[in-house]
Amino acid sequence: MQKHLEQIEHELVKRIYKEFLVKFDGNKSEFARAALCSETTVRRVFRNEQRMTVDLLLRFCFALGIDVNKIFEGINILNEK
Repeated sequence: MQKHLEQIEHELVKRIYKEFLVKFDGNKSEFARAALCSETTVRRVFRNEQRMTVDLLLRFCFALGIDVNKIFEGINILNEK
Protein backbone atom coordinates (compact mmCIF):
# COMPACT_ATOMS: atom_id res chain seq x y z
CA MET A 1 0.00 0.00 0.00
CA GLN A 2 2.80 2.44 0.88
CA LYS A 3 4.42 2.04 -2.53
CA HIS A 4 1.05 2.70 -4.20
CA LEU A 5 0.58 5.92 -2.21
CA GLU A 6 4.10 7.06 -3.08
CA GLN A 7 3.37 6.44 -6.76
CA ILE A 8 0.23 8.57 -6.47
CA GLU A 9 2.18 11.37 -4.81
CA HIS A 10 4.87 11.24 -7.53
CA GLU A 11 2.15 11.48 -10.18
CA LEU A 12 0.56 14.46 -8.41
CA VAL A 13 3.91 16.24 -8.20
CA LYS A 14 4.49 15.54 -11.90
CA ARG A 15 1.11 17.07 -12.77
CA ILE A 16 1.71 20.10 -10.57
CA TYR A 17 5.17 20.58 -12.07
CA LYS A 18 3.72 20.50 -15.59
CA GLU A 19 1.18 23.21 -14.68
CA PHE A 20 3.89 25.20 -12.89
CA LEU A 21 6.04 25.27 -16.03
CA VAL A 22 3.14 26.70 -18.02
CA LYS A 23 1.87 29.27 -15.51
CA PHE A 24 5.16 30.34 -13.88
CA ASP A 25 7.55 29.62 -16.75
CA GLY A 26 9.85 27.71 -14.39
CA ASN A 27 10.20 30.58 -11.90
CA LYS A 28 10.30 28.78 -8.55
CA SER A 29 10.64 31.99 -6.53
CA GLU A 30 7.47 33.46 -7.97
CA PHE A 31 5.62 30.17 -7.51
CA ALA A 32 6.78 29.87 -3.89
CA ARG A 33 5.53 33.41 -3.17
CA ALA A 34 2.16 32.63 -4.74
CA ALA A 35 1.92 29.38 -2.75
CA LEU A 36 3.04 31.10 0.48
CA CYS A 37 5.94 28.73 1.06
CA SER A 38 9.70 28.79 0.65
CA GLU A 39 11.50 28.28 -2.62
CA THR A 40 13.45 25.51 -0.88
CA THR A 41 10.21 23.67 -0.23
CA VAL A 42 9.20 23.99 -3.87
CA ARG A 43 12.58 22.68 -5.05
CA ARG A 44 12.52 19.75 -2.61
CA VAL A 45 8.99 18.71 -3.57
CA PHE A 46 9.76 18.90 -7.29
CA ARG A 47 12.88 16.76 -6.75
CA ASN A 48 10.89 14.27 -4.65
CA GLU A 49 13.16 15.02 -1.69
CA GLN A 50 10.27 16.20 0.46
CA ARG A 51 6.78 14.79 0.88
CA MET A 52 3.85 16.99 0.02
CA THR A 53 1.35 17.62 2.81
CA VAL A 54 -2.33 18.19 2.09
CA ASP A 55 -1.84 21.82 3.08
CA LEU A 56 1.00 22.21 0.58
CA LEU A 57 -0.97 20.44 -2.15
CA LEU A 58 -3.82 22.91 -1.63
CA ARG A 59 -1.43 25.87 -1.63
CA PHE A 60 0.12 24.68 -4.90
CA CYS A 61 -3.30 24.26 -6.50
CA PHE A 62 -4.35 27.71 -5.31
CA ALA A 63 -1.16 29.29 -6.71
CA LEU A 64 -1.73 27.53 -10.03
CA GLY A 65 -5.40 28.49 -10.11
CA ILE A 66 -6.55 24.90 -10.58
CA ASP A 67 -9.08 22.81 -8.69
CA VAL A 68 -7.59 20.01 -6.60
CA ASN A 69 -10.04 17.63 -8.29
CA LYS A 70 -8.35 18.30 -11.63
CA ILE A 71 -4.99 17.22 -10.20
CA PHE A 72 -6.54 13.93 -9.01
CA GLU A 73 -8.43 13.31 -12.26
CA GLY A 74 -8.02 9.71 -13.42
CA ILE A 75 -6.12 8.60 -10.32
CA ASN A 76 -7.60 5.58 -8.59
CA ILE A 77 -6.60 5.83 -4.95
CA LEU A 78 -8.25 2.61 -3.78
CA ASN A 79 -6.96 0.17 -6.37
CA GLU A 80 -3.31 -0.56 -6.88
CA LYS A 81 -2.27 -1.22 -10.45
